[in-house]
Amino acid sequence: MLLSEAIQDFHDCARHELGHTTSTSYAYASWQRNFARWLAETGLPDPPVAEISVNLVRRYSYHQSSRGLRPRTVRSILIAIRALFTYLIKMGALTENPASEVRLPKKDAATRLLVTDDDLVKLLEAAGRQRSDFRCIRDRAMLAVLIFCALRRQELLNLCVGHVNVQDESLLVQHGKGEKSRTVYLCPEVKEALREWLALRQQKSYTHDALFTTETRQRLGENSLYHVLDDVKAIAGFRGDPRIKPHSIRHAAATRLLRNGADIRSIQAWLGHSHLQTTAIYLHTDEQQCRRIAVLAGFSKNDGSPTTGALPRDEKQSRVGQRQLRRRPTR
Repeated sequence: MLLSEAIQDFHDCARHELGHTTSTSYAYASWQRNFARWLAETGLPDPPVAEISVNLVRRYSYHQSSRGLRPRTVRSILIAIRALFTYLIKMGALTENPASEVRLPKKDAATRLLVTDDDLVKLLEAAGRQRSDFRCIRDRAMLAVLIFCALRRQELLNLCVGHVNVQDESLLVQHGKGEKSRTVYLCPEVKEALREWLALRQQKSYTHDALFTTETRQRLGENSLYHVLDDVKAIAGFRGDPRIKPHSIRHAAATRLLRNGADIRSIQAWLGHSHLQTTAIYLHTDEQQCRRIAVLAGFSKNDGSPTTGALPRDEKQSRVGQRQLRRRPTR
């Protein structure tokens, strides 16, 4: 089997059998094809997969590192290459994975661009200052779902009218990451915004059931979503601000849940994460929370009154040990 055929087969399998999201499937295929182009540049155009050795994969890894890519990016590239050869082993085309012996770089610290609640309030207000009632009502509802329900970009685009239950105050995310579904309950702000949008949408005739649409009654796509965000950002005074994007808004929602008292397990279920470690990445400690924690570090009770006669744990244990020594009989 040639490498180009293997990449195409993997791409089809990832989309139709493995349940990868469109963005994940595209990212894997992109790096695998980049690997094929690099092999062609080094004198191996479209080689049989059995001829790809550990040394070739290692040289490709070194090549990507030398380009100045971050370690976490090189790590993602190698994971995509590994996934390809793992698939080929399962299909019987190979017996060994040449990429498994190439060590993955350690992840470097991620650079998080944080969005504050004040920024999000300004976005919601800006959505209501647009040139048409359609855009004001639709964009306010879309932003409310992103801000208060913490949906991923594709989850938002996949929403249908039937997924909204205003009476039950719930939103069904039927096509989450990995095709997992979950129910998100609506706070008053998003409930009211969705009710207003559904009333407006019902007045128009549509040939599809997508929840959010363009002004020409087409299903809203990824490019249209980013155009909406850019327009609202400009009105709010955030033109070109790289912090404000769907995923950073999702991070802000997770931080807000933690700050308002939600436990990490509940936040995990809300975000639709399979692993608690993934949820922990989303939780950012802000200055206000650090100030509250600083109070807990002192020798005082939660009400702020000092604890009289309180001893550190180690000192208490030391005194208990001394009393026990004194009670020991002498020989």
